[in-house]
Amino acid sequence: MAEDTMLQEAIESLHKGDSGRARDLLTRLLKTDQNNPTYWTWMSATVDSKKERIYCLETALKLDPENATAKRGLLLMGAIPPDDTVPPFPLNHPRLWEEQLAVAAEPRPRGLKGAWASPVGRLLLTLAMGAAAIGLVALVFSLPRLNPSQQAPRSHGTYTATPTYLTTNTPVVRTATPTFMGPTPLWLLLDATYTPTPLYVSATHSPTSKDSYSAGMRAFTQGDYAGAINLMQQVATLEPGSADAFFYIGESYRLMGDYDKALEAFETSVAVNANFGPGYYGRALVRRLLDPEADVLAELTHAIELDPAFLLPFVERAAFLIDNGEPASALADLATAEGLAPGSALVHYQRARAYLALGRNEEALAAAQQANSLDSTMLPVYETLGQAYYVNGQMDEALGTLQVYVLYVPEDVDVMVMLGTIYNEAGDYTLALENFDRLVGLGVKTAEVYYQRGIAHLRLGEYDLAETDFTRSALYGKRDFDFNPELGLAWVEYGRGKYGNAYIQLEQKVRPLADTDERLALVAYWDALSLEGMGKPELARRFWEELLLYPSSAVEDEWLAAALLHLGGTPTPTLTQTPTPTP
Repeated sequence: MAEDTMLQEAIESLHKGDSGRARDLLTRLLKTDQNNPTYWTWMSATVDSKKERIYCLETALKLDPENATAKRGLLLMGAIPPDDTVPPFPLNHPRLWEEQLAVAAEPRPRGLKGAWASPVGRLLLTLAMGAAAIGLVALVFSLPRLNPSQQAPRSHGTYTATPTYLTTNTPVVRTATPTFMGPTPLWLLLDATYTPTPLYVSATHSPTSKDSYSAGMRAFTQGDYAGAINLMQQVATLEPGSADAFFYIGESYRLMGDYDKALEAFETSVAVNANFGPGYYGRALVRRLLDPEADVLAELTHAIELDPAFLLPFVERAAFLIDNGEPASALADLATAEGLAPGSALVHYQRARAYLALGRNEEALAAAQQANSLDSTMLPVYETLGQAYYVNGQMDEALGTLQVYVLYVPEDVDVMVMLGTIYNEAGDYTLALENFDRLVGLGVKTAEVYYQRGIAHLRLGEYDLAETDFTRSALYGKRDFDFNPELGLAWVEYGRGKYGNAYIQLEQKVRPLADTDERLALVAYWDALSLEGMGKPELARRFWEELLLYPSSAVEDEWLAAALLHLGGTPTPTLTQTPTPTP
């Protein structure tokens, strides 16, 4: 049908980033059938304003009240309240998504090529509207930030707080994860979370300012930060010593992205009451936003000393410690934080980051999965969960999870590099090239990007392009064995059939970097293959024999089989007698 073809073309245009073309096609489709919820769902991914997106998704939901995709989009934009009945993004069985996400009213588009035939394309079906809704917004990511002090009333100059459970957008500072290189990722604002956030609310305001304070809190929790600032300024005028009023002025400015004014408000908060812990906490957050290298450890520690029942300084101090190479110390803070707020997704998220930094990969995965199950709208968890799957060797799960994340944060360089690396390891070299070409187009020119793109070109037999990328990679970063463009250049020469050049490259540039049995075994294997290719089996023999000297755990089965074959032994049935370069 013509409509099916047009819808397919619109989806492909969205995947390519051409929202204008997609919008034009979907407009034409809606003129033919205004009661098609699928068209309205996809249209929400093409419009420019939040108001328009909400209208499209609300229309789709009216036409199809069970449309889980529309519900997710509306929930993520705060247009409907958090609802535990809305199924979260499925992550455990990505291979089943193609069937699960088929649009009921439309046949599945057929014959799609390239990236659309990949899991990325399948994920677009359910997440495109959310990606368009918030994926281009470079704002502070929203996570629970304020917790009530549960101490008894204290002496003059301190605040007591009452827990007010509201769905709110409250921020967190997340810094780069420890494994992958690149600039600091963009942050994102979600308008609602699945988990209620307890706000730090003072119970000490006078009758003259109480109404303004309550109205200011309502404005803040509804995302009306300008209104919250105006109302809290009224409170501060009536009660100049109201540190919490200045605190919420600072929080509002911070969520609006005006960090200078936020810092000024937080400084005023601690100036009017030097014993107000949240003020120091807020000031530390803004200082890190203004300068990611800022040392805020003393400030966070002071906030904890002033109010040891205040959850978030513990969490933020843990994040600071992780980012500054002290993940073991961070775990102690997170244990305290969990005691203050059992079941906090934020605590499990930071714990997963700490475990990753410590190399405790299985524990990292368990913590990240727990964080995701507690709050499936917390986007940084998707990045950490994807990395945890990756280091645990669960590539399908890593791929599906990270694809969810990049649909919302498409400019996150760290995750794009990780995705490209996974594509290479999965054998999806065309997708890997698209990924790394996009990174280079964005101006990201690092040793890792060029190395991984070189691997993709190599495996596709594009040896000249691979050589160029490996050469560039060598110019951008130090040489070590795990990140070794010199080895890539040896593989290029082998792939071209220039076995002598490959052997020289291996012996002169690669072997000096090999410092473990596994690495020495790899060099011996390729040395032997290169000499065999040169027609010198007698010289190759010593490298085949070298392979047999290493522990079996250091030698791949294929290498051992090749050695046995060339030495007159019995090869395994899986032997590849004409190997190709295998990064």
